[in-house]
Amino acid sequence: MEAGPPCEPAPTVANGRDWSELSLDALVLVFGRLGPVEILMGSGLVCRSWLQAAKEPELWASLDMASHRAVEEMGGDVLRGMARVAVGRSRGRLEVFSGKHFVTDDLLNYISGRSACLRSLSLVSCPEVTNKGFTDLVTNAPKLEDLSLELCPNVGGRHVLECAGRACPRLARFRLRRECFRFSLNYSRRTAEALGIAAMTGLRSLTLVSSNISNDELVAVLDGCPRLESLCLRDCYKVIADGSLRARCAGIRALTLPVPDRVW
Repeated sequence: MEAGPPCEPAPTVANGRDWSELSLDALVLVFGRLGPVEILMGSGLVCRSWLQAAKEPELWASLDMASHRAVEEMGGDVLRGMARVAVGRSRGRLEVFSGKHFVTDDLLNYISGRSACLRSLSLVSCPEVTNKGFTDLVTNAPKLEDLSLELCPNVGGRHVLECAGRACPRLARFRLRRECFRFSLNYSRRTAEALGIAAMTGLRSLTLVSSNISNDELVAVLDGCPRLESLCLRDCYKVIADGSLRARCAGIRALTLPVPDRVW
């Protein structure tokens, strides 16, 4: 994927201007408005000067490979190859990574060894990521501040989340979304999972969707995370939002609890 650019004419416009002669700084500024997929699939392949600009590490500090439509249309092997190229081009400066579907333990291992500056990680619907791959990454990401796990069925459990909390002392935002736990085959393995979140002592924002957290476990989280400013519990059917619980959450500025009469 790092092969030289095709032998095509330099990009021009009607007045004959040679866009390949733009300064490196100007090209980097333009490419900065594109995403990694656009650069790897298009602009970075136009000519040599554009390829040179496309390799500047500052362009690869943030890799959003979850929202582009190519994630839905392209094969996993291609996307993993693109992600490796992007991480390599960051030269250790990667701060933000978002992946969907195609992410595997091997890819996380590749990122882990090259991304000591990682501050934000988001994984969406990644069944090929396991507890081992996830744990290996977070233990090498001490600067992680923002973590999101959505519909990743093979990542979780109390000890795994405790590991994340202890390995990442700067973690301030955590989002966990499960399939509706009442129908999940992994329900038994999720028992007491919420207690692992209590080890994320620096959390300021916590969002749980379809978690099997109970009132007692939620109180343990509140005790362990005294800095919480935002708490959202959606479709958490075991939580009974009674007066006692609301009083316990009185210090949280942005609070979303299940409706009081929704009892599992």
